[in-house]
Amino acid sequence: MVEAPVETVWALIGDVNRHPEWWPRVEEVECDLLEEGCTYRQVTDRPGGAIETTISIERLDDCHELSVRCLDTGMYARFLLTSVQGGTFVDGELGVEPHGLERLVAPAFIRRWIAQSLDGLRRAAVREQPRDEGREQSAP
Repeated sequence: MVEAPVETVWALIGDVNRHPEWWPRVEEVECDLLEEGCTYRQVTDRPGGAIETTISIERLDDCHELSVRCLDTGMYARFLLTSVQGGTFVDGELGVEPHGLERLVAPAFIRRWIAQSLDGLRRAAVREQPRDEGREQSAP
């Protein structure tokens, strides 16, 4: 659950150029065309150094869903958004199509990464919220 309107959360998720603002390990994104079927360049920090990868946008449904897949590593992410009582429920899924040793390491890594990603998204969404000026006034 993210305590921000779905439009605020979507602005962070749906614009892949903003992913470095909240998605741990994502350092840089370069996306000129944002639509289903397009690809973009992403630099991700990982043990041993940063890697540059090509990401494909598999599904993009305004204010509802983003699904992406790394064409180089097999990693994928899917975010579904639902507006709930002034906030946003985020159903986030990260995974990898493992090969060899990755089968052993991937589950623990993915669990940590999704938790860190959702925490980062919550923090970024709160920063996006306009401040309520009335709260800043002191009591008489």
